[in-house]
Amino acid sequence: MELNAQAQEREWLIKSQVPLTINQLKLCLERCLNLFKMNSKKDSKEETASSKPCKYVFSTPHQEVMKAIVAVDGHRIVYADISLRLPSAKSNSAPVLTSLRENAVWPLIQLRTSGQCVSRAINLLSDAAPAALLASSHAQSHGDAACMLMQQLEVLLSKAVDSLMIPDQWDLGEQARLNHQANLRPFVPDDTMIVFYIHCSRLVAAVYTIAPAPPQAGPRIPVDAPVRAYVGSTFDRGQQRHEVTAVNRIEVTMPWVAEVLCLLTTAQQLCQQLKEKITLMR
Repeated sequence: MELNAQAQEREWLIKSQVPLTINQLKLCLERCLNLFKMNSKKDSKEETASSKPCKYVFSTPHQEVMKAIVAVDGHRIVYADISLRLPSAKSNSAPVLTSLRENAVWPLIQLRTSGQCVSRAINLLSDAAPAALLASSHAQSHGDAACMLMQQLEVLLSKAVDSLMIPDQWDLGEQARLNHQANLRPFVPDDTMIVFYIHCSRLVAAVYTIAPAPPQAGPRIPVDAPVRAYVGSTFDRGQQRHEVTAVNRIEVTMPWVAEVLCLLTTAQQLCQQLKEKITLMR
């Protein structure tokens, strides 16, 4: 009798809760993907006020270290007007005024990666193969197919979240190689590096004053400095090792990215909850 009751509960879970969770995940992730599309003029079918690039104003209170106005279209900065006053020997403490040249873009790779992961997660849920697998194997596998699907989703969701939460995966050496600031006019002094990145729901503008690193006594294993580098961090720029001598950061909140992170967290919880329910029924 008890085994029969457990079998009925397991069957109810598979036939009721699995489809329900999958539907909830679809709704959640589709809303998430729409946020990426709504904030990209390229993906908008018609020009409206809401499809125009979002503008963000950077400023530092009580000091004039940096001011900037940037416009973000999807995963790209399409406009930037920057004013810097840095302790740079080559700027002589005079303000450095520069702008992103016309038709140039500054990619925000983290947003692109996160959006791609969300799109892949939706495709996984919409794919007929997982649906057929669930329908044909639940009775024998006791939800193993559903757990496998949730695990695959969790990998994609974790990557989507980590892309926004962990900017350290992009180091200053890589930023120097990409050299996005070459699109600024006029050029900034060569002892200055500007980096834009996403940290949680904030767009961060970081300005590094750099200098050739002093020679080290004895062998040394170089470690590339992350974009959240501190004074004294070193990285390769071209054929030479450089050291960070000053760091200035300023940030603005991106409300739609905050909503994306909230939706991704909800989707992760749905996956985990379904896995726990199936495990308890085994």
